[in-house]
Amino acid sequence: MADQIHTINLEEEFKNCPLCSYNGGFHSMLKRDGEEIKWLFVCPSCNEVFDVGQTLKQ
Repeated sequence: MADQIHTINLEEEFKNCPLCSYNGGFHSMLKRDGEEIKWLFVCPSCNEVFDVGQTLKQ
């Protein structure tokens, strides 16, 4: 898994990897950040991690 999390400005859709151009969608993962849980997306091709700004609150 990548160490860096890439921040993405979500416009209409986020389907293609901006780094490797994979176009089959993403896996998702959750990561705790203090009291927030970040909903992150992982490219199945290059394994880079992306943050589109979605969080879950407890």
